[in-house]
Amino acid sequence: MNDKVIISICGAAGAGKSTLAKKLVREIGEDMASRIPGDYYLKSYNNEPYEEFMETPFRYDWEMISKVINIPIGVGVETPDFDFNKLIRISKDGGKPYTTRRYMIIDTMLPYPKSNYVFRITAPEDLRLKNIKERDKAQKTNSARNWPKMEITAKELDSKKYRYNLVLSAFNDFEVNVGKILDYLK
Repeated sequence: MNDKVIISICGAAGAGKSTLAKKLVREIGEDMASRIPGDYYLKSYNNEPYEEFMETPFRYDWEMISKVINIPIGVGVETPDFDFNKLIRISKDGGKPYTTRRYMIIDTMLPYPKSNYVFRITAPEDLRLKNIKERDKAQKTNSARNWPKMEITAKELDSKKYRYNLVLSAFNDFEVNVGKILDYLK
């Protein structure tokens, strides 16, 4: 039982990754599954020319996620504290708490490279942008200003370097997509 199953839920910004991951955790059971909110592991803007930074895809600190995944099952951890307006990591902890479980479900725009399973969720740009703006309003953030960088990252998902076990549509009810994932995992 110390072996973990690593599941990536990936897709463009605003496609519904977090909601899908949360519902999958609930369906598997919170005693068996946990969600890693991956955007807290984004690599920080590092004072390089801002225009250059905005013209490249977002990158993740996969090494930091790997360290968390290797923590024994049942241990509580926290994401880094990340400022999504300035795109910088404030500290290595102090973000969202979660507990390591047998099934670790990571939701990030790009898939975690060491995943056992990779599920991509797709949605059209207009729906995704609407979702980002609604989230900004609810959380009092301004992520929509980073939309061009989000879209550059989204285009990378179409490259040949990624393979997906399933590609799901945001037009399906989340319960339908969770059912498809669970059927696949069986």
